[in-house]
Formats: sequence, structure tokens, C-alpha cells
Amino acid sequence: MIISPGQVILAAPAKINLFLEILGQRSDGFHEIETVFQTLALADRVTVRLADGPDGVRLLCSDPSLPQDRENLAYRAAALVAAALPGLGLIHIELEKRIPHGAGLGGGSSDAAAVLRALARLDARVRGLDLPALALALGSDVPFFLIGGTAHATGRGERLTALPDAQGGALTVLMPPEHLATPRVFAALTEAERGPRSARGAGAWATPQSWRGQLDNRLTGPAQRLCPAVSGLLGLLASRSVPHLLSGSGAACIAFAAVDPAPGIAGFATTFRARGNLDALIAL
Repeated sequence: MIISPGQVILAAPAKINLFLEILGQRSDGFHEIETVFQTLALADRVTVRLADGPDGVRLLCSDPSLPQDRENLAYRAAALVAAALPGLGLIHIELEKRIPHGAGLGGGSSDAAAVLRALARLDARVRGLDLPALALALGSDVPFFLIGGTAHATGRGERLTALPDAQGGALTVLMPPEHLATPRVFAALTEAERGPRSARGAGAWATPQSWRGQLDNRLTGPAQRLCPAVSGLLGLLASRSVPHLLSGSGAACIAFAAVDPAPGIAGFATTFRARGNLDALIAL
């Protein structure tokens, strides 16, 4: 992280779900989940500046295919803070995108949380806001990106318990050319996949190595049915005896090893990012 007068530059790390289970469907239409989040060294770079002048938000993004207005979660994060604190001034945001979108890696949510973290560094009044509540208003996984590291979550993903940082080695994020929208994947769950079932509880991941025997993602079935490329990629990793997992709702898949991507598949070599390195531009 780089802090200078009126400006903060920090990382917005990707995440994976080391475990994701559907406990049942709620009356509000959302699903009750149990998951274990893990931040990665792979990250976007977010610059936030405060300038004198009328309240407002300006956003520039290195990826021209992504929105640069209220359709972007990072913009909406800044707008929520500006609405809560009249007189804050003009908020400038620059996003240097490295996390693929539509991948289940939480890139947009992480960018939004990074904006909240940066603004809290820039102005003490922001630190007085209920940042977890603002984060939840933006998305179910945004609150996780306020703490990072390894965390157990229930509810929609917002009820968080920080866990000891998981210990992991090299891993590779593999992204097929197809994207998967999270609502579409949840809609494709079968009745049996929706539960109900009981949670394991945070204690099941009490040690830094607990995750190794519990890699699982209930969204793998619907993601494979919707996207043959996901099915083929996971099958290829299984045939090579490489430990693997669907990332979130997909379409990215995680190989828990250093692997070379097949033709047509984008590969990102990375590793786990500890909680203490959440903002670090270079995660050691």
C-alpha cells in the first residue's frame, strides 16, 4: 500500500472459496450458505484520491469492457460513503484490473471493499461509519474483503469468523473463455442441491492445514451443467490427479499446483494472501 497526502494506492485481492455448501433456500429468495473464503496474491490495483470541490465520484478503469459509472461496485461504494458524509469532496478512483471478471473470484466486490478501506485511510469520518453494513449493501461477499485472509462465513456470506491464515503453496487460477453469472448458477441448483443440510461450523477449519481435506463446492454441479468448458477443465485436472476446485460460482477453476494452462485457457500463477497483507501491492 502507498499512502500520500490525499491519495491511497492499495491491492484489491481475488478470493477463492476453499469450501462452499448450500444449507437451504431462505424466504427472501437468497440461499443460506456455509463457506470458507481465502484471499489470493492475485489482485487488482486501486487508487483513490480525495479532492476539494463538489461532492461526486469519478472512476477510470483499465478494462474498457467494464462499466465506469453506478453499474460498477467500486463507484457505488464511493457513492454510499459520499451520501453518508456530505462535504467529503470529489472521490477519484482508478482501477487497474488484473482479476478476470465472471470468474467467481470476487474482483468487483474486492474493488468495492478496497475503495471503502482507502477512504477510511484518507478521512477519519469514514472510519466512524458502519463499513460492514455499507459493504453488505453492495454485495454478500463484500464484507469479507474488509478483513481478508482466511474466514468462515454463513448467512449470505456476511456472518464472518476470522480463521488462522491457511497455509498453502503454489496454485494456478485457470479461466476458460466463458463467463458464468452467479444468479444463473444458483438458479440451476437442483432441489437436492439446495438442501436443507446442517453447517459444519468454523471449528472444522481451526488449524492452518484444515482446508486440505475439505475442498468442496456445491455449485460445481450447476456450473458444469451450464458451462461444458468448466466440466472439461475440472475433468482434465482430475485425470492428472491435480487437487482442484471450482472458484465460487465459476467459471474459473483452481489447481492447487503450478500447472501450464491448456490452449484457450488463461492461467494466473498465485498463492494464498495472509490477512496482514490484505492491502499490500506485492503479497509476500
